[in-house]
Amino acid sequence: MPVLANPRHEKFAQLLAEGKTMTVAYELCGYRPSRGNASHLADKQSIRDRVHQLTTEPVAAIAARDIARAKVTAESLLHEAEQARVGAMESKQYNAANTAIKNKSVLAGVWIERAEIGSPGEFDHLNDDELERLLVERLGALGLSVEVLPDSDTKH
Repeated sequence: MPVLANPRHEKFAQLLAEGKTMTVAYELCGYRPSRGNASHLADKQSIRDRVHQLTTEPVAAIAARDIARAKVTAESLLHEAEQARVGAMESKQYNAANTAIKNKSVLAGVWIERAEIGSPGEFDHLNDDELERLLVERLGALGLSVEVLPDSDTKH
């Protein structure tokens, strides 16, 4: 069985395999304390299978296979960024916490990095037709096809 897709579930299974109690493992994974929810999660077949694998197979074999199969997902990166933010806040490293917050927002698509290319006023001397022609050329150079629509200045 490969690493569980949900990073919190994987960590939960690893903590159970290490001998932690369900409630302690549940809280260490970042969940709010809840004995019922911890029990419910521990009872999931995927968690039970993963714990069994971790406790019966040689560690080196599991590690080699899991590293090969491990997938970096947006969810796992968001989780890691949150862990970094929490650690930075606990250590009062506010610049590091701010960086983690920014990284989370970029991963979530909330923050979009933009950069202006060219100098201010670079297109001021162009009329509309020249600007459109330049835009079509530049988009074409990027491999994007552009359909130029006819002027809509016609009277109805």
